[in-house]
Amino acid sequence: MKIIFTTLFVILYSPLYAAEYFVATDGDDKGSGDITDPWKSFSHAIGQLQDGDTLTIRSGVYRLIEETGLNTINTPNLTLQGYQGETVELLGSYSTAGHIWEQYTQEVWRIPADQLNNDPKGMFNGHQRIHHQTDFDDGRDHDHVSNLIIPNHWTKADINGTQCFADNNGCYIYLYPEVGENPNNEVYEISQRSFARVAANGHHMTVKNLRVYYTQSSPIFFEGADYVTLENNTFAHVSNGNDNSYAVRIWDSQGSIVRGNQVYDSVYWGGVSNSKGITFMVTKPGAPNIVEYNEIYDIPGYSAVGTKGGTSTLIVRFNYIHDVYNAFEPGSFRCVWSSTNDDGCQSTDVEYRPAGDWQIYGNIVTNTEVGLRLPDFNVDNDNNLLYNNVFFNVKTGVEIGWDGTFGTLIVNNIFMNNEVGIYLQSGGTNTTVADYLDQYDSHHNLYFNNAHADIHLRPNWGGNYYSGTPYDLNTFTTEFTQRELQSISADPQFVNTYDFLLAEESPAVNAGDGSLWSEPSVHMGAHPFTTLTDVIFIDSFENIE
Repeated sequence: MKIIFTTLFVILYSPLYAAEYFVATDGDDKGSGDITDPWKSFSHAIGQLQDGDTLTIRSGVYRLIEETGLNTINTPNLTLQGYQGETVELLGSYSTAGHIWEQYTQEVWRIPADQLNNDPKGMFNGHQRIHHQTDFDDGRDHDHVSNLIIPNHWTKADINGTQCFADNNGCYIYLYPEVGENPNNEVYEISQRSFARVAANGHHMTVKNLRVYYTQSSPIFFEGADYVTLENNTFAHVSNGNDNSYAVRIWDSQGSIVRGNQVYDSVYWGGVSNSKGITFMVTKPGAPNIVEYNEIYDIPGYSAVGTKGGTSTLIVRFNYIHDVYNAFEPGSFRCVWSSTNDDGCQSTDVEYRPAGDWQIYGNIVTNTEVGLRLPDFNVDNDNNLLYNNVFFNVKTGVEIGWDGTFGTLIVNNIFMNNEVGIYLQSGGTNTTVADYLDQYDSHHNLYFNNAHADIHLRPNWGGNYYSGTPYDLNTFTTEFTQRELQSISADPQFVNTYDFLLAEESPAVNAGDGSLWSEPSVHMGAHPFTTLTDVIFIDSFENIE
């Protein structure tokens, strides 16, 4: 079965003389920039690019701390890409190679921090994150060395072990290594910076075939640029301290596509709330942004795909999301910052951006705390569609807060091996199931082997996660006949739990409501819509003078 999606891009104008230039580790900024005479630095190369040009990066490891003039990109229609078939790594870190670690105590080692340009937020041994020892008193800061008592932790402090703050002068990186690990036999990466900020004129920028590691705050920050495409990249090992950590950060954009990337390990010192994966904010009321065919994991916060507010009409489809805290969170309304807006954030303001109207379909979510999170305190976050997804080994498939969001549609999903399929989470007052029935509609779902309940009501904040009334599907549909029509309780018979393909004899085959696909019926769960080979992408371009 082939499905054809047409993606419409609006191009303001077409460059007449687009050219391709090259960067290589053995290049020279005095060269011509062609493939036989490549440039060496991004700072120089991006300064030479014109509207529509392509910068192709040859294989190798590039350290962003060596770039002195790489801050803001403001040129439209650029393509930044790794050379096809070669591995290109951009590192936002300082390497400890060549440093001699000295022992501070029997367990703790140190090296000077004076050589660092920025206050470090992350430290890694290869692809293993070394946990930061954080002082949570009055913020999130480096801790004293006296509190560095657990292996695989680090902090920054002065010569006497007293915590240091932003300044690196006179400070040291202190490490309590893994048991049996001698730091002088290892090379550690200490995060320092991101690649660059792409500003409002950087429309239609394409970034593809790159691996970006060990950055701070975010690998690349898009702010105001429309129709951005991020494709076939790796964005990983992102860190921040007393602020948000974003694996992908796109603000004030429309028509942007995040496709086929591997996104993982984005952590801030506070843990859950600001450790983020692919994140949008205050999107423009135009063409929807799309997140598709990505693998997203090791995101310990809100969310694998989420928002800092003011993001509506996002399409989230065909992603494989695992080992995260929260998979999807459409969030709340927000206003674009404006110096002329002096009345707060009113829905009548031109700066106002609603949330809601997300389409979330064809995704596989496993080993996760929450699938779709709709807390009661979100505002203007209505009419989200959740269909043809698989939630497997998730604590809570869908969490709905009372009187917070409305118009949620939950259809054709498979909830299997979870604690709870749909969790009705009280906002603090005594509630009944009937209080939620004006907020969402659910039908044609499959529930199987959910340990605590298929649907659970928690009527108030008292007690714990399991407080309230657990319902199996049959009991729930009998008592609340207007919900879960045509839903079933049966083993979906996955061929395996790697790609969650359904066996031919599965009861989920052609048992779903096909109205969202304009077909009489479809499979429940993520198939047959999950493999990239099942989809033909046609990019339609409309040129406007």
